[in-house]
This record gives sequence, C-alpha cells and structure tokens, in this order.
Amino acid sequence: MKLFQLKDGYRYNSDSLFLWDFARKNCSFKASQSLLDVGCGCGILGLLLARDFNCALSCIDIQPQNCELAQINAQANDIKASIICADFFKDWESGNSRIPSGFDENSRIPSNFDGNFRIPSSFERIICNPPFYDFGGENKNAHKNTSRNASSFDISAFASKCFKLLAPKGELVLCYDARLVDRLLQALLQAGLKPIKLAFLHSKPSKPANIVLVVAKKGAKSPLCVFGSLFACNESGTHSDFAKEVFIKADLISVDLQALI
Repeated sequence: MKLFQLKDGYRYNSDSLFLWDFARKNCSFKASQSLLDVGCGCGILGLLLARDFNCALSCIDIQPQNCELAQINAQANDIKASIICADFFKDWESGNSRIPSGFDENSRIPSNFDGNFRIPSSFERIICNPPFYDFGGENKNAHKNTSRNASSFDISAFASKCFKLLAPKGELVLCYDARLVDRLLQALLQAGLKPIKLAFLHSKPSKPANIVLVVAKKGAKSPLCVFGSLFACNESGTHSDFAKEVFIKADLISVDLQALI
C-alpha cells in the first residue's frame, strides 16, 4: 500500500504498525463492519484494516492537513472512506463534516459536498493511536505537536466518547504510554469499556515496556487476557523477527509530499 506523507510534518511510526498488527490478530473483523479511525493522521491504521478486511471505514482528525492526506491515500489505494474533519471530543456526529479536496478550511465543510454523506450512528470498532508523548514543552511544528503531544488528549474524555459511539459489544483498540497503564485502565473501566486483551511492547528485551496495546469491549464480562511481551528490537538494536514480520505484512511504500496544494 502506498502512503503519502508530509516531508516536514508528523509522520507515522512503528507504533501504528504494531497497533494495526495487534488489532488484526485480536479482533474478529468482518467485511462491511463499521470502523472509525480516531486522529487518523495520514489514514494508516484505518486504511490498512480496510485493505485487509474490507471494513466500512470512517476517519476523523482535527487537522485539515491530515484529512487531506487521508483522502489522498484512500483514493491512491482505491479504498472507500468517509473523511471527517472535526474535533472528536465535540458534537460532530450530528453534522456533515466530511472533507474531500477543495474543503473550506474555515467552515471545515467541503465546497463540493453533495449532501449524500451520512455518519454512522454507531461503530462496531474504533481504533486510535493517540498523542501521548510528553515532550516537557511543545514542538515548534504545529502539525507535529498536535499529532504527538499528550496535552491535546484527555484519556477519560476519550473513553467516554468512545463508549457513546460504540455499538453494543463494540470494541475499542488503542495503544498508550505503558507508564500510564493504570490511568488508561481506570479511564476505560469508568467509561464502561472492559479491557479484554492487553500486551506490552518493549524497545528491547532489557528495557521496560514503553507501549501498552489494549482491546476494550463495551458490555464485556470476560476476564482480561494478558499476552506475552513483544519486542521491537533485539539487544543488538536490529529489528526483532516479530517486527520484521509486521513490516512485511504491512507492505507499505511511503511517498514524501513537500506540501499540500
């Protein structure tokens, strides 16, 4: 799959690929099931899953640049996707916020919107690689800062919004800072989303986990299944066999864009 990215903007990293791999292995995706990719960036997570399982894909991002990229990438890979340019935490569900090319950045409503787009009333799955990095200060690049900095993301509000949007028995799949796993699990449980599958990702076997991968389900009663640790690299710094397999299966080609027209 070919993915266009801004050369000087935020770019997807291996976290997204490991989350995609975790989702495809631990969720029972079926064709035409609704999937919402929150904070979609260039669309990598939703597009990979739509490619693999023919999901009915919607993507949402607050940054118009990302919405443009997600649409470009959906079209480049012949994948149908509804691109929503809006603040996930606000009441976007009741409005028409889809952004194809030629969007009006001020109103965030496309200039060529034909009125036929309908946002699903609920989703069978939501996936998200949220901004959870703490830089100790903001990045001067606004695109990178919004995409990565934890200050732009409230995990409790996010979990509550996901509960509202998920269909009965719907699933949320996300990754988060492993050091904050207590905060994550508490937020999910308080929102009514039961964690059912969890794995920790380490940069190396000798290092503490840096990422936690979670599937949480609305209305679930099953106990939590904790998988064995995953390692991105060997002690030598080379990619682990696990990581190599993920990269091969993703089969991505990244293409740089200097800027969006």
